Amino acid sequence: MAEKTDVSQAAEAPEENEALDEAPQAADASEPTEARESEDVEVAEAVEAAGVAAPPSAEEEAPDRVEAVEAHPDEEIEVLGEGEAADEEPSRPEAAEPSEMITDMPDLVDELSLGTDMYYYGTGRRKTASAQVRLYPSKEPAITVNDKPVDQYFPRGTDVVHLKRPLQVTATQDMFRITVKVQGGGISGQAGAIRHGIARALTKANPELRRTLRKEGSLTRDPRMKERKKPGLKRARKAPQYTKR
Repeated sequence: MAEKTDVSQAAEAPEENEALDEAPQAADASEPTEARESEDVEVAEAVEAAGVAAPPSAEEEAPDRVEAVEAHPDEEIEVLGEGEAADEEPSRPEAAEPSEMITDMPDLVDELSLGTDMYYYGTGRRKTASAQVRLYPSKEPAITVNDKPVDQYFPRGTDVVHLKRPLQVTATQDMFRITVKVQGGGISGQAGAIRHGIARALTKANPELRRTLRKEGSLTRDPRMKERKKPGLKRARKAPQYTKR
């Protein structure tokens, strides 16, 4: 029986030890709390004695924000304090207008009658060809080359498109009746000379077209020429066939 009693006491002993271990911990935990409360009271009394105002609460600090939120509960509103400036919305650069090669021409057709003798003159050159071009403001546009329609004088359509290029880039195809006197050179040389002369005449009709025509390349005289025949060669560069014996 003595052995059983010792066993039961041994079983109860750990519980008592655990209770004793927890008691000091609880006491320790309560002591810092009481010390903090006493410190807070002392700090509050010192602040009141010094006459320093307590820090404002969140609602007192931003009353405008509270009113704005109550008025618009579904919107996100940012209220700025005193001395703060609202960030200006970054200005977006306006979309640049597309650069137009076509420049507005003055309404010459309405000012001048069909039977007038007024015209704009330009001389064009290409290779050995030279062209004298006259632009008559007219409501019936046409191009005459050496008293012939342009389509009859130039059998190749590429030459006609080439000489009309200055009129196309300036949108003046339907504003002038054009007469041309051209001489020298061949077919392609004469077409280039007419193009050069039309571009020069357009700059006299409207000086604002100069920049557009210069950028397109119609005002620049093409300096390319056929080279002269060289001695000992058949043409400028072609040599006779070489024979070893």
